[in-house]
Amino acid sequence: MVGVRGGTRSTAAAVIACIAVPSALTGCATVLAGTPVETPAAHVDYLAPNTHSRSIDPSDKMLLEVAERLRRLDPCGLLPESVVAGYGEVRQFGPQEALDTCTAVAHPSGGAKYDELEVTIDLSPVPDTDGQRDWSFGDTEVYRNTTTHNNSLGCTLTFALDIPVTVTADAVPPTRFATIAVTQYRSEDSSGESVPVCAVAADTLSETLTLVPSLPARPTSGLGRIRLAAADPCEIVASFAPEELVGWQIDSDPYRCVLTQHQEEAAPTTWSIHYGLEPEFAPPEDDDTREVVFDGLTLHVRETGDSCRIAAPVESVIDTNRPGAERYNRSSGRNVPAVVLMSDTPNCDDLVPLTVDIADGALT
Repeated sequence: MVGVRGGTRSTAAAVIACIAVPSALTGCATVLAGTPVETPAAHVDYLAPNTHSRSIDPSDKMLLEVAERLRRLDPCGLLPESVVAGYGEVRQFGPQEALDTCTAVAHPSGGAKYDELEVTIDLSPVPDTDGQRDWSFGDTEVYRNTTTHNNSLGCTLTFALDIPVTVTADAVPPTRFATIAVTQYRSEDSSGESVPVCAVAADTLSETLTLVPSLPARPTSGLGRIRLAAADPCEIVASFAPEELVGWQIDSDPYRCVLTQHQEEAAPTTWSIHYGLEPEFAPPEDDDTREVVFDGLTLHVRETGDSCRIAAPVESVIDTNRPGAERYNRSSGRNVPAVVLMSDTPNCDDLVPLTVDIADGALT
């Protein structure tokens, strides 16, 4: 359990849980070449969601169950590497943007040195259903969006993600979405042809949809295990007496928890706790970011006006690079699982001890 510094008192807690939707390193699940005919649906055991010792209604329990199942799902097990490899040599594979994402970076054959194709699956994007409805995937709800920039072409397929729930509730589980995003980056001296990014996205999604029913689980041991990916960011809720919190909620990301804490003779304060990935911890380059060492842990503290962001590493670097990865993009392939605390406060230093407490308890 995470200890919380500072005394607090309040009125009765209002518990809100809201989920819209929701990796693994080099050793995460990889799909072998070949197209599976059918992937058998995984047996779904009953899952009693962690309510953090709070009394909440069945519909909120259902939403908490969705969050827990999404944390157990391996996004790299849903990204078919063999499909990406058909468009070039895969030089990076694994989580690069967040714990609930997986990215494959390929170097297209015949392309220039700095040409690359990036394919990312995201299990908890901000849903974008404003694009063109794509009817190519049977009963699965899919929306397509394209982007064009000077040196890149992009195509994103947003699709309904079917996550089972076993908690009984009158409410209908909300539709959850995930995305397959494909981007081709081309250097000015590129001599290769443009890759049909929407065709790559469609090929990837077709294979992904055959893998979803099996609910591939994250590695629980070995090099592919990321302990923070299995952790619940709302675990700290149980450290408070019910009257000490005005409210707590999980937003559209199962790795984010928002708490509003009562303050004596002051307005309530709100924290956003996020479990995610940070670029490999090197000395900060931003003018508004500084290093702070507390209890032997090095944190990155960024202050922007009255906004505060503190990041604390909790595990070793995840290196998604494969042999042949170009030096220029190696840094993007090396990230650290980290606890991030954000709050609107004029003094970040007051939140450093709390961030360290959360980081210390995140993996227990």
